[in-house]
Amino acid sequence: MIAFKFHILLFITIVTSSCSNLLTWHLDKGIHKKPIESEKIDTINSVNAIPVRNMNIKSNILWSTSVNSAPDGNTGYLRMKKINNTIYTVDNDGMLSALSTEDGDILWQVPTNYDVSSGISIVNNKACIGTINAKLLCYELPNLASNKHIPLVTNIQNIASFSEYGADIDINLVTELASPILSINNLFLLKLDNDDLYLIDPVNQDIVWKSESRNIPLRTKGSSMPLIHEDNVFIARDNGSIASYNKVNGALNWFTITSSRSGRNDLESQRDAEMDIRVEGDKLYYGHFQGNLASLDKNSGKIIWSSPFSIASNISLTSNSIIGSTTDNTLISLDKTSGFLNWKQELNDTITEPFIIDNIAMVVTTSGLLIGHDLENGSRVFEKDIGFDINHQTQFITNKNKVYFQSENGKIVCLQITI
Repeated sequence: MIAFKFHILLFITIVTSSCSNLLTWHLDKGIHKKPIESEKIDTINSVNAIPVRNMNIKSNILWSTSVNSAPDGNTGYLRMKKINNTIYTVDNDGMLSALSTEDGDILWQVPTNYDVSSGISIVNNKACIGTINAKLLCYELPNLASNKHIPLVTNIQNIASFSEYGADIDINLVTELASPILSINNLFLLKLDNDDLYLIDPVNQDIVWKSESRNIPLRTKGSSMPLIHEDNVFIARDNGSIASYNKVNGALNWFTITSSRSGRNDLESQRDAEMDIRVEGDKLYYGHFQGNLASLDKNSGKIIWSSPFSIASNISLTSNSIIGSTTDNTLISLDKTSGFLNWKQELNDTITEPFIIDNIAMVVTTSGLLIGHDLENGSRVFEKDIGFDINHQTQFITNKNKVYFQSENGKIVCLQITI
């Protein structure tokens, strides 16, 4: 009898252990994880000695041009804007520049003499920037090209205020911009540093509509841009929420908390909105810093799934997966339908947002190591030092196999990747 009970107990222990292991694998790797086939690999000198498969991938710098001063780490990271064959940039000292994407030649440069913390936007044939003293400045592109400016000075409270430099539009704001502005027809959509959202007429200074938000103390400045999609404006805020508004009248469509605030103090409770909103079909995807990466129904705001990943840079979408960089320097792939983890790769250095070239997910470390991972199984297939230190919030502009980005020392770089 004792032997019989012992065998039963042993059987239950084995079954329980097997189920526990299966559940752990399911949560960590996901049911969509496919096994990596046995293959020959080579180990090269990498940031964390991960085996790297040899693939016929080549990368080379086509050109790099010094146009701006190095980005200031105390302000929101400035963006580039590519329009056709021209890249527009601005630095923290207010130097506006235009470059040719073909060879990196500088087309023009204009000093604005302002300290800049947000930009650049190209709206209605104007280059618009935000300053640290809460101004919105816009310059007509033809005037920039000829270095001639005719000022049109306005502000949001209808009080005239003259700039020391001839901006074509000069608007005094309640607080500085948190991200580059957008346009709806001839109107400007502004996200301010206090998380308020304004739609304004830049000519007659009328506020068409606004959405106010509570300012959260001890938070860092979120740089997430609003998204104009079809008839709606979507915005992610630093309180862990996402909201949808009618773009014409500002009526609230829905409001959803995706990352609830929790912690022993305000600093631990930060849920900064750093990445840009992604919409595909009827789904919206967003992740907060120290919060969750979630999929929502864009029409109702209902949460479809939520995964506990802290995101501070943009994600990339493929046909069936989400590729993202977490704040603990892990590259992840999630199933778009369920949010289950397909694979993850931990790195020993701070990494940028991912970008996709063919079937390879690329990231760059802040020390300039370009790393490629197979989209299907996450195995590392390429790495190369590109020779530029970059900010972890650097955003990449991809055009087929060409990638444009700004280095930490202010250079604009064109990188070609051939697979």
